[in-house]
Amino acid sequence: MAKGKKKEISGTRLELTLAAEKVFALNGIAGATHRQIREAAGQKNESVINYHFGSTDAIIESILQLRTTPINKMRQGMLAQARAESTSQLVSTEQVMRSLLMPLAHYVLDSNEPGYYLRFLVQLRTDRTAWRKFSGSYDRGLVECLSALRDAKPYLPIGIVNQRYMHALTVHLVGLAAIEQIKCEKGPGFRLAEGWVRVEDLITTTTALCDAPLSHTTVDAIHRLAERCPAPAYGSFGRKRKVPEVPQ
Repeated sequence: MAKGKKKEISGTRLELTLAAEKVFALNGIAGATHRQIREAAGQKNESVINYHFGSTDAIIESILQLRTTPINKMRQGMLAQARAESTSQLVSTEQVMRSLLMPLAHYVLDSNEPGYYLRFLVQLRTDRTAWRKFSGSYDRGLVECLSALRDAKPYLPIGIVNQRYMHALTVHLVGLAAIEQIKCEKGPGFRLAEGWVRVEDLITTTTALCDAPLSHTTVDAIHRLAERCPAPAYGSFGRKRKVPEVPQ
């Protein structure tokens, strides 16, 4: 997608952006209409969306611009601090998962207002076509977390690390979206401390997911793949039967 000068998100443009975030979260990307967004923003002018955005993609970009800028900065800051505190400049899986999740968790749990961003992200992640349009534009923090995880796991094929990372990201988004919805539904009755328990367990769960050793059946499957076609994402594993030991 073209990367021009970003427009300031304020006034009517901000109202439409927030309305779109909610409509997309509740109806999906493909299921939402400009009319629904306009009505959710309290706008009667039928051309207001076309004037401020011109397309659904531009609306999505406005949401991402509004939300991901501070989230990416926090992710990058957490990774930088973890590296600075490490004698090897490598960060642990737990630190990567914490850097990946905590900025979103603070967005969900620290706000006193109903939130829809995590549910919007789940809808965007589910819509592969829409998600790929914005890959590389607003995911700097995600890319840095993946790079840190790859550096920490040279004993695993890149293809496996990539897959596990995407699984972890999905678990984070779906888990936080559920917390966001519960918080929205319960209002003052929502137990914030329980929300943080759920967040910490998401970190524990995804750390274990990424740290799991390769099974013999997975290594055999990689070997069979390499016999049939080039598999650079799996490196020399296609020529080995032995399951590598995970460094202690």
